[in-house]
Amino acid sequence: MSEGHSGSNVTRLQEVRRRRALRRLRRLVLVLAAAGLVALYFTGAYSQLALAARETFDSVRIALSPGAGWPVKTGIPEVWQAEPLSGGFVLLGQQDVGVWSGGGTELRTIQHGYARPVISAGNTRFCLYGRSGYELRVEGRTDTLYKRTFEQPILLAEMSTGGSVAVVTQSDRFAAELTVWDSSMGFRYGWNPTDTEGTPVRVAFARDNKRLAVACLVAQGGSLQTNLYFLDIRSDEVTASATATGQPLQLHWLSNDRLLAIYDRTAIVYDAATGEQTAVYSFEGESLGAASVSGQNCALLFSPDASDSPARLVILDPEMQVLGEASVPAPAEGVVCTRTAAYVLRQESVAAYSLAGETLWEAPTETKPLAVLDAKQLVVVTGGQAALLTQPDDGQTA
Repeated sequence: MSEGHSGSNVTRLQEVRRRRALRRLRRLVLVLAAAGLVALYFTGAYSQLALAARETFDSVRIALSPGAGWPVKTGIPEVWQAEPLSGGFVLLGQQDVGVWSGGGTELRTIQHGYARPVISAGNTRFCLYGRSGYELRVEGRTDTLYKRTFEQPILLAEMSTGGSVAVVTQSDRFAAELTVWDSSMGFRYGWNPTDTEGTPVRVAFARDNKRLAVACLVAQGGSLQTNLYFLDIRSDEVTASATATGQPLQLHWLSNDRLLAIYDRTAIVYDAATGEQTAVYSFEGESLGAASVSGQNCALLFSPDASDSPARLVILDPEMQVLGEASVPAPAEGVVCTRTAAYVLRQESVAAYSLAGETLWEAPTETKPLAVLDAKQLVVVTGGQAALLTQPDDGQTA
């Protein structure tokens, strides 16, 4: 055999071996990919990735869709709750829930059928349930994501910005049962407060989606006392606690380490690691009509003793120091704080104030304003309608 012919055979043999090695490598990659997909499926990670991809697709599609224009008819004459939702908003009525984009496009409507409906909104989703009912639904902007039925009646539920849900139900053995479910409704954490610890009435997730604050009410010496507990879903122990007199109205995390609790007599900032109070604003003797928190700022609206007297608006920084105050002419029935201003809902108008308490402008509304939402643009909700809230020109209304 010639040397040239022998070299040609060696080359072909090397090529055959190379192709076989590539085929074995491809088969190995396919086997590993299939095994990975099976592992992801059985650990729940696959469904979480698929859901995240779907929500991202929804965000892109909604952002690229042309807006319907303002104002929009909502079909909800009596609004029970109004919450921002990923650049848009969601409205809860006696029979329906409606979701709209930031451009005013109606994304979906749900007939819930609950006698005492409640919603809690996170980033791109919200939970929907009925007080004392057994069913909880996690809803996206375009479809229903999950449904779960509990063995005990639901007392309250709270949605985090990361998609987790904390659910408080009644219990036969304890004051209540609190469970935390992840973004695919997999069980993550459970806590059973005793009668001494109290019944949870407020829950708030920290921004890291791993810690939460729970305010529990308990009768103490003939009056109501709040026991505040800081929980971590990575720990079996309560990480910190505090007590306060009065009833908790709102809980807001100012950061992953600081919690603002608004009670009926005080507003208190706590260190989440120790439960110690770091700042307090007391309004003993005044009637708190409404409160709103945005970022690091808090707006409190105090109701007057007489219906025709002006209300007092106070804006606080994260140290509970007064940034600004204003006297708001009657009637003043609600307040919404944003990072740049505070908006007071009046009988047929919305009045804007700077964080320093200065009057900026007042926009008339055709009917009584029910809510103001920061949904990319400011939206004012009235009975059956939503419109953009803007500083009016002379002779024009919002």
